[in-house]
Amino acid sequence: MPFRYGKAVLTAAPLLHVRVSIADKEGETAVGYAADCLPPLWFDKDPSKTFRQNVEDQLTAFRRARQVYLVAGERIRPAYEIWKDAYPKVHEECARAGLNALTASFGSSFLERAMIDALCRLKSTTFFDALQCDLLGLATAKLVPAHAAESIHIRHTVGLSDPLTRGEIPPTERIADGLPQALEEDIETYGLSYFKVKVAGDPERDLERLSRLAALIHQRCLGGYKITLDGNEQFRDIATLERLLEALRSRPYGKEFLDAILYVEQPLPREMALDPSAASTIASISSWKPVIIDESDDRLDSFARATGLGYLGVSHKNCKGIFKSLSHRAWILEQNKARRKEKAPLFFQTGEDLATVPVVPLQQDLASLAGLGIDHAEKNGHHYFRGLDHLPPAEAAAALAAHPDLYDKRGDFIHLKIQDGVVLLRSVLAGGYGYSSAISFDDRVPLADWTFDRLDAAPARG
Repeated sequence: MPFRYGKAVLTAAPLLHVRVSIADKEGETAVGYAADCLPPLWFDKDPSKTFRQNVEDQLTAFRRARQVYLVAGERIRPAYEIWKDAYPKVHEECARAGLNALTASFGSSFLERAMIDALCRLKSTTFFDALQCDLLGLATAKLVPAHAAESIHIRHTVGLSDPLTRGEIPPTERIADGLPQALEEDIETYGLSYFKVKVAGDPERDLERLSRLAALIHQRCLGGYKITLDGNEQFRDIATLERLLEALRSRPYGKEFLDAILYVEQPLPREMALDPSAASTIASISSWKPVIIDESDDRLDSFARATGLGYLGVSHKNCKGIFKSLSHRAWILEQNKARRKEKAPLFFQTGEDLATVPVVPLQQDLASLAGLGIDHAEKNGHHYFRGLDHLPPAEAAAALAAHPDLYDKRGDFIHLKIQDGVVLLRSVLAGGYGYSSAISFDDRVPLADWTFDRLDAAPARG
């Protein structure tokens, strides 16, 4: 199902899987994995670049990161120390290749995630237990909750082109695949009460769509609901966003919708968002609802700089790096000690998604969210992609067998199990870095043999 965010429409994407082998001082070895979709116009929103160029840039970032981590990992030491050494060098190498910092972080993230996965398997432990025992080399025991949450609320993405009602889907565009398509069907099927709503920066169009959403969600979510707004860098000034929200207030159920908003995500383009001149406008809207950074979180100090301008939150995404998210959490906890005494608004982390699909991308991110203590998160891979259809059949069946609380079988396909707006995490927290089922790495197309023509011709399994 097409996913429109910002200026991009995603209809297919490569899914890169990375395998890393590690060894300890005793010569014991283990293998770990990481994986992610390679999407258009998110890491780099240069409108002159094609999807093909975006993917090539992301693969270049991974290849540069691979070489850096192989050198950084020659000497046996804790995973965090390897990452701390490698991360800035990856950014330097990617800058030489003309890549931006967010793309560089993406390349690094594959290696750090796979390294952590391998370490958990080497020590026969889970990611949450590894955090509680400071196994990674970073003082994480003081960062994690006393107990990992066994479930998490799904914050459903409402993309810019997603149909809201059954009636607005033309017969020729109805997808008869056994999954809900219109938002009202999603609410009925999954019992949703958390939503992430994309806005386009077009006040007239946004107002009409938000007005319809306010009425629909009011009618369908009788037990109440929560909203986050995602600007996806589409607003050139905060005043436009403020006028939009003020206009919505006078529409039916508009005030209720506004009251339900938890925060506003990255309304300004990244080249403007952290400019000191933005401070007054960010402070203006933050006095009403918190504003968070997402795309602007491209360096280790980005969030600290953002808070100086009035931002209160930062997104977690595994694709930006789990060590960075852990570092953000440590900084937030320390800063909030003083802010509580001052009765100032607290800093926070959120969970956002970049089409994480099963098994590895989705489940590692769910494990990260549990470790970070985030209790609701955007998840949209199950909405825009059909369950586990992209996987080799045996791997999909293995995932269902190992994670029956997370997946279900409906007819001829396996899909994410969402009940009352919640997914269960017990099996995610029980094995390695988020998953216990076998990964059929050899069933993937080797990177040396992969070409973009495969995606153009037939986006298929693997």
